[in-house]
Amino acid sequence: MRATPATLPIAMSDIPATAVVAYLGPEGTYTHAALRKYFGDQQPGIPLDSIPAVFAAVASGQCDFGVVPVENSSEGSITQTLDCFGEHDLNIFGEVSLRIEHCLLAKSGTTSSDIQRIFSHQQSLGQCRQWLKKHYPDVEQVTSLSNAEAARKVALESGAGAIAGHTAAEIYGLEILAENIEDVHDNTTRFAVISRQANPARFAREKSTLIISTENKPGALFNALEPFKNHEVNLIRLESRPSRKQAWSYSFYVDIDGHCLQDNIRAALNELESHAMEYRVLGSYPVAEND
Repeated sequence: MRATPATLPIAMSDIPATAVVAYLGPEGTYTHAALRKYFGDQQPGIPLDSIPAVFAAVASGQCDFGVVPVENSSEGSITQTLDCFGEHDLNIFGEVSLRIEHCLLAKSGTTSSDIQRIFSHQQSLGQCRQWLKKHYPDVEQVTSLSNAEAARKVALESGAGAIAGHTAAEIYGLEILAENIEDVHDNTTRFAVISRQANPARFAREKSTLIISTENKPGALFNALEPFKNHEVNLIRLESRPSRKQAWSYSFYVDIDGHCLQDNIRAALNELESHAMEYRVLGSYPVAEND
């Protein structure tokens, strides 16, 4: 049974029943939870061990969609995801906003005083920095590829803890020693649903994402952004990453309010062409609902 149109943030006709969806695994990651929120609880997924692997699976046609983390409200952007957008000609089909509630997990019978090492993804360790400093100031912190991978390791290791979510605790049979340990309690992560195709539907609230490359000269970034001001386009987010085309050249990731088919945004993009070396629209898609 698939999610109903009331819960699925895209038109049902735009997602085939046989869609194959890749995500940053293993099973039980927050990315897995984001997949279920977007596509429905019964949507199967293919867990992959890295963000580049998810992009590669979608780009090659092995999978129809992929789900990857983009940005955390307290720790900032997932730079590996941004870099992958620069390397693959893929679209952002949609986005998911997921409230992140971290727990400290351990094998059954483990007490808080038994913990000698704590495993988690580097973003999660950062999101729990103050809690860890207060409760486990001298305990070794070990970076894992994902929270679920940390939980899987801890299920096999005594004297270890993992920072992960409730789903991981259930899947890997771990006890929850502490809940809601994130330093910022409205901690939220935004995920992108990527695809080889653009989202063809229109929505009440939309946003668009672009990559803009500029020349390495004074005023280049100002010239690239001025068209948005001239045509009253609201910029939500701006972030730079090395373009990897030549030393000290950068690409700028821009989120804007609205759809790229809107007259004012089309006018801004037309003006942009005369200022920027190149730009690419990653997608126009519905704004994710917060939890």
